Amino acid sequence: MNLDKINKELKIYINEASSISNSCKNKLLKIFNEEFNLDLDINNYKNIDLSITKDFKVLYRDDLYESKDNIKKLDDVVERYNSFKEKADKLLIKKEIDFQNKSNMKNISNLIIVICMIIIFIAALILGINALINGHYFDTLWVVVVIVPWIFPKFKDSLTTRWIQAKNYLKRLFKRVK
Repeated sequence: MNLDKINKELKIYINEASSISNSCKNKLLKIFNEEFNLDLDINNYKNIDLSITKDFKVLYRDDLYESKDNIKKLDDVVERYNSFKEKADKLLIKKEIDFQNKSNMKNISNLIIVICMIIIFIAALILGINALINGHYFDTLWVVVVIVPWIFPKFKDSLTTRWIQAKNYLKRLFKRVK
């Protein structure tokens, strides 16, 4: 492993931690601090550039930091970096954003919306049929021409799309239960 590869991986780790949260990024920097025995200024900076120079010093936000252990060999840097990498991987896996639970909430809300859409459609249909049976042709015309298009713009497309999503969610849910 060489310094260029280590520096590229450091940027990747910082970007991943930054995408999760500032506190995750700060924890990652604390781990780096511990492994390399440094005193980096860890604040909530928006942009962070962290790299190891050829003389084994750490370049952090355009400032050079030297390890208190005076690292002199690449093997020592690699050993410390591997230890940092293990701890950073554990941190990022632990802090990883759980898209599955968010997806479940969206699927449940989609089910509720589908049920509401069907109930509203049935209610509008009952109002229209009731007005037609009672001889209120103006009310029937009002329901068909004004209310239905107002309540249900692109109703068919929206309902079919949501229906397919809800059906797929229920299938996955029943597969997990079995």
